[in-house]
Amino acid sequence: MREAFCASCMADREVTIESRQERLAVRDTDVEIRSRVAVCTACGEDVWDDELADETLSRAFDEYRHIHGLLSPDEMARIRSQWGLGQRAFSLLLGWGEISLHRYESGSIQDSAHDAQMRMAESPENIRILLEANGHRLTPRQYATVLRRLEDALEQEGAADCGDQVLEQLLAREAAGQYGGDTLLSMAKVREAIVYFCSAPDMWVTKLAKMLFYSDFLHYKLNTTSITGLAYAHLPRGPVPEHYELIRADLLDSSAVSIEERNGANWSGEVIVAEREPDLSVFDPSELQVLEAVRVKLEGLTSKAISEMSHAETAYAATTMGERIPYGTAADLSLGIE
Repeated sequence: MREAFCASCMADREVTIESRQERLAVRDTDVEIRSRVAVCTACGEDVWDDELADETLSRAFDEYRHIHGLLSPDEMARIRSQWGLGQRAFSLLLGWGEISLHRYESGSIQDSAHDAQMRMAESPENIRILLEANGHRLTPRQYATVLRRLEDALEQEGAADCGDQVLEQLLAREAAGQYGGDTLLSMAKVREAIVYFCSAPDMWVTKLAKMLFYSDFLHYKLNTTSITGLAYAHLPRGPVPEHYELIRADLLDSSAVSIEERNGANWSGEVIVAEREPDLSVFDPSELQVLEAVRVKLEGLTSKAISEMSHAETAYAATTMGERIPYGTAADLSLGIE
């Protein structure tokens, strides 16, 4: 037998559970539900029970959602899970406050505007729009997770290249012209160039950034176009592709590469390892020639040596910390092809 404190008897009493039809006010709507109520067996008065009160409130909220055609907490959780994000991250992607979705999935009633946004977020095309608008609010790994889910969803709809297009739009937003090497950014070429270079041993993260820089700028020097269309920035260890972390996260999420931690007595770092063969068919002959030349000339250098080499380039010396590097500086690049 269940016991609860009876305010009338001022003592713990045995209670029975009765089912009743109740009419409750939820926001601007009266809802009718079947509720369960604890009744004192000694005096017959209703007894407060936290568990039953929560159950009643939950049923009332469910009925309110049913009347107004709102999504249930489980339905919202399903839509969010479809894109591989937690509650906070998905709230940020939707443009909401950080805890909004947590409250809704925990039982609070969403307003009609948020409900409509949540329904729209089930559509791949709408997620694509949200990524363009709010993708900067996510971490690189979260962005890459959504991008991969989006790519899979679009592939089922016969638009397999759409996922890359979203990432390309984000990276290329301000990288056109002199900062993109007069080339449309191609994530396929970025991805395969990285896999190509990372098939060599000990490809440190810092070293890889310089290999990409020299490849793009050498091709621009010889052909007035870059290979990938990436923009590069002046950072402490040399030129680095903009949104480098996002690019790495995309490759990790697609299982094209993996990362190995290396530790020494007073240092630590990451080595990127290719997990498959590169698809070199995405490159034209001049691009392949440059990639092969850069690999031959630079893969034997240490990360420190290649960083020091890049610091001496006009591309780096003529720019300041954080500044984009214009491809016009490639004319003075020290690297060439015999």
